[in-house]
Amino acid sequence: MAPTRKLSGYLVAAVVAAALSLALAPALVTSAQGGAGQGVSVVNLISGFNVPVVLQGNNYTLPTRLWPTYYGPSSAALYWSAGDIIGYQPVLELVPAEKNSSGALFWQAYYLGGTISMSVLATYSSGSSPVADGIVFYLFLKPTMWGVEPQYNYSIAYLHYSASANTNKPRGAGGSPVGGYVIVPQSSEPYLLIQWDPYWHYRFNMPGATGQWDVIIVNNPDNSTASSTQGPSPSPNLGSPYAGWDGVGLGYFQPMPGDVLNITVVYNPATGLLSGTAQDESTGQVATFSVNLSGYFRPDGPGYYVFGVGAATGADYANWALLYLSVSGVSTVPPIMTSTTTVTTTTTATVTLLTTTTTTAVTTTTVTVISPTTIISTVTSTVTKTVLSASDLLSIAAIVVAIVAVALVAALRR
Repeated sequence: MAPTRKLSGYLVAAVVAAALSLALAPALVTSAQGGAGQGVSVVNLISGFNVPVVLQGNNYTLPTRLWPTYYGPSSAALYWSAGDIIGYQPVLELVPAEKNSSGALFWQAYYLGGTISMSVLATYSSGSSPVADGIVFYLFLKPTMWGVEPQYNYSIAYLHYSASANTNKPRGAGGSPVGGYVIVPQSSEPYLLIQWDPYWHYRFNMPGATGQWDVIIVNNPDNSTASSTQGPSPSPNLGSPYAGWDGVGLGYFQPMPGDVLNITVVYNPATGLLSGTAQDESTGQVATFSVNLSGYFRPDGPGYYVFGVGAATGADYANWALLYLSVSGVSTVPPIMTSTTTVTTTTTATVTLLTTTTTTAVTTTTVTVISPTTIISTVTSTVTKTVLSASDLLSIAAIVVAIVAVALVAALRR
């Protein structure tokens, strides 16, 4: 048995520093009320889950409740001891160090319609040599046969994808030549499945594959292998019989047990650009990719979606785990939409007083609508007043004097 080693102080420091940098980034701050912030912290170092989630494990061809498993401060040593490492760093183990397995967690958030970024700090403590099949990101799911609700925890509707066994391939004829067993959830609309797989260029390679990333457009509307497909097909970089962008990007590396992996994917709907970076914080090695999805994929726009992060293994494996997970460009609730409408009403009235004068009243009504039901109305009125001329005043005075004179004459005759 390999000698027991201690989890390095560098690893702990790297995790804390990277997690704090993610947590303190303005784009990832959620308002104190859990309102319309611009980001959501899903998994942190100490308390586990910050939002409701559902978990799903897959053991070869069957669902399992044995993983994912959260190892908190009191139990984290069990996870690290699998690799003969003395450590107490809390983790969410997505999948054990076993062949042909996968695990994932999913949560719901309101997509704000702009650039979205998903970042994780990941690691493993035990695995094969080389390790496989890395971390999987899920963007823009709209499930109708399951949801982020307690009754679907460990029982979502999904298919699994197997490259090594060439069986149950819901993502289309040919699929990807690598990837291991990947959970493929049901969704009424197509969604993005993005995988960083360190298996590329160490156990397997082929012409057209330059990096370690797979990008798949999944269509699984009824959770049936007969109708589920993977796109684009044929593969833009590998050609037929494969589908999706497989082994794309620049750079590749194999992490060591206990290394901290900082992995981020970013999608900009304005440009159609999807990009990603996987960096080993312990060694500085980097694997990146960038593909343009214009003409291939675009989400419906702002609204509620389900997002996810998972891990997979195949013939080679590792007990992939998360230390931290956050998303920017989303919120836990939809933003309040405010609109203002101004209504102007003009009323004309005619008043006769010795001479004819026109008085105009202008009423301006400003209505502010705060979605969805609150209405505040402010009414302001401007009235143009009538001013009598000097000649009008003299005429009135003369009439009054005449009336008084007539009254005096009548009184004297009595």
